[in-house]
Amino acid sequence: MVDQEPEKPTTGPPAHRGPPIVVAEEILDAQGELTRDVVLGILGSTVQGNGGRDDTPWFAVHSADLATTARLCRDSPGLSADLLHCMLAVDYETRIELNYILMSLSERHKFILKVDLDPAAAEVQTVTDLWEAAGWYERETHDLFGVIFAGNEDLEPLLLFEGFEGHPGLKSFPFHDYEDW
Repeated sequence: MVDQEPEKPTTGPPAHRGPPIVVAEEILDAQGELTRDVVLGILGSTVQGNGGRDDTPWFAVHSADLATTARLCRDSPGLSADLLHCMLAVDYETRIELNYILMSLSERHKFILKVDLDPAAAEVQTVTDLWEAAGWYERETHDLFGVIFAGNEDLEPLLLFEGFEGHPGLKSFPFHDYEDW
């Protein structure tokens, strides 16, 4: 008979399997620093925080300032963010972070506007009047995360069927507590 080690009690979530997760340092290259300086020069005190990696700086702004800040990004000479490349949401459980990836085709730079929302009252002004493509991104974010985009008249489901209950992008969504239809 072989002696076996007693089972260790498990507390908390299971340990991460695989190689360690390395978080990349936020270091901007020369293009990123130039873009950061231009954006900070235009947005000034509306920026609550900033960082970035390689050629893509990010700027955190208050949700109430999103519409005016986005308009400044699009209309200011030297910034000219004429393209909303992508918009995405991340659920951090205590906040929902919206990321607007903006690009300027004429100035050849890109940057990210970040907005934090309270998950219990996730609402922000739409930017569809600035970039028409925002309509699709806002519908998707509304579907998956339940964010309300004030001023967007077309928040009907894009990915989910009419009448779907809940928001499957949220970490609190019960994936295993539903019945197939």
